Amino acid sequence: MHIKKYIQSIVLALFVGLLSGCGSGGSEQNNASQSQVNTTNQPSNNSQDNNNSVNNGGEANNSNGSSQGDDNNSDENEHSENEDENEQEPSGDDTVFSSKTEVSRFIQQATFGVQPNQLNELENTSASEWFVNQLALPASLILPGVEAAAPADPEDEFSLFYIEQTSFSFWRNAIAGEDQLRQRIAFALSEILVVSNGGGEVLTDVPEAVAFYQDILITNAFGNYRTILEQVTYSPAMGHYLTYMGSEKGDAKTGRMPDENYARELLQLFTLGVVALNNDGTEKLNESGEKVELYNNTDITGLARVFTGLNLDEEDPEAPLGKRFSMPMAVFSESHSEKEKSFLELTIPEGTDAKTSITQALDHIFAHPNLAPFVTKQLIQRLVTSNPSSDYVGRVVTAFESGLFTLPDGQQVGAQQRGDLTATVAAILFDQEARTLSTQTGGKIREPILRFTQWARAFDAKNVNPQFVSIMWETGASSALGQHPYRAPSVFNYFRPGYKSPGSVSAAQGLVAPELQITNASSIPGYVNFMTFFITGQQQDADLEELKNELEELGIEADIAQALESFEPDYAPLLAIADEPSTLVDYLDLILSAQQLSEQNRKNISDVLATVEADEDDGLLPRVQLGILMVMSSPDYLVQK
Repeated sequence: MHIKKYIQSIVLALFVGLLSGCGSGGSEQNNASQSQVNTTNQPSNNSQDNNNSVNNGGEANNSNGSSQGDDNNSDENEHSENEDENEQEPSGDDTVFSSKTEVSRFIQQATFGVQPNQLNELENTSASEWFVNQLALPASLILPGVEAAAPADPEDEFSLFYIEQTSFSFWRNAIAGEDQLRQRIAFALSEILVVSNGGGEVLTDVPEAVAFYQDILITNAFGNYRTILEQVTYSPAMGHYLTYMGSEKGDAKTGRMPDENYARELLQLFTLGVVALNNDGTEKLNESGEKVELYNNTDITGLARVFTGLNLDEEDPEAPLGKRFSMPMAVFSESHSEKEKSFLELTIPEGTDAKTSITQALDHIFAHPNLAPFVTKQLIQRLVTSNPSSDYVGRVVTAFESGLFTLPDGQQVGAQQRGDLTATVAAILFDQEARTLSTQTGGKIREPILRFTQWARAFDAKNVNPQFVSIMWETGASSALGQHPYRAPSVFNYFRPGYKSPGSVSAAQGLVAPELQITNASSIPGYVNFMTFFITGQQQDADLEELKNELEELGIEADIAQALESFEPDYAPLLAIADEPSTLVDYLDLILSAQQLSEQNRKNISDVLATVEADEDDGLLPRVQLGILMVMSSPDYLVQK
């Protein structure tokens, strides 16, 4: 249809125009965060804040800069006028879902997107009950789907369909899974504890490795962070990714040293950061006003000895590689360093075995006061806001430390153990700062993955079969979404938590905007093009013979009719109101952005939609499609408030 090219061109023109106006300095913005979207000339993904650099193996050169954002510049008192208001008072009256707008806001923060039925079903119900019910749902796992697609003979020729199963399962769970809260938290954790199968080597060719790793995060999303650290340490995916799988004890004669990669990233990225933090996430300063560094390379050298002697389990050496990569690594005592292991003021005595050394090391790191603020602040950034106030961080740290949180209806969640993620997540989502719309520093840029899943859920996309849609096989290119699940370019993820966009209004105000690290002149039209494909139903209009040939080349036998119906949206409710553009925009504003479009943007979009007349074949469908694309390309939508 020619109308689709028309839709795409008009949205791109309007989108670029809106972006150009947002940060030019010639127009006022109601929200400083919206101005962040202005930066279109970004450095490449390899440009990391804090001067960190990564080699092809995922190893980072340790810098002494902080990986934290500049908390001191946050408006810490924005949500309270006195200290009493900072107290999180439990209430027996749960009003979080007091309106459809509030339902939309909360569900967008807690899941991969709100569904239309939830607006009515959850309004004036208990958000506390919704949260508790989500905790009880069984986990949707990744590994079973990967194993089901594995070739019967491991020696069979290379199968792209098989190795893409981790991605296929992720998309299905994110869009159609019932355990939405669990899946969303697991995804947030995966952006802190990064493993990637985008390198085109073992983790790509043996999909069970990353599937097993994903399931660690999914299974423990409501568990304890200490448990996650243990299981991640023994996971073959992490062992291979950060190169300590097969790490040997040092040898003075040959000069061999234990691999330091995991030791460095365990401290720097997964647990503590590099500088001392207060309990509210702000940086500690010494008497000279300087940041306090936590450790040096001697600490890394000592800790690296702890992780020697781990390798793939050889209990069944004839087992397929996929099987061995989907179970914890085993300890080979002859390869483990028995030397004294000293780091962070802990000394593990000479002669201590590997398992005991690992347990003591992880216990010591987990007990460090930096861990709670370092980890919880990043979880807040992934779910709610890039620049949480120190009060907000402090309250969530309290929940993390106590392992207990009182929901608005008075129910308590958490196992009352330090590191409990159920209590932590509840504290993040139900905090007053999460539930109060900030006018200045609150909110975050929506990640591209979340924008797509939100579209699919908002319009009840049926037949979520990514295997039949070739552009879903790799969404990481800037010409697509610019992001792909579990396929980050380095252990630093797609973006850093402390990233500030050079030359932007947000950076000038001391605000971080992590997701802007993957926003540039290529990714903007790439996103519009990607969404246009799905919004306008191009999969449903595909040429049957061409699609059949494409799937056959990929080794996929499929019912072509089923393939054509993949990701088919249900626009019937929108078509029923499409004759009135302002009503259509009202609904799109509600379900997609929780009524956060500015009055001016609502009017602009409505005015454009009014010019789109009914199509001879499709009626007002082009108006509906254009409306969705315009809303999802607007700065007001791109900043989740």
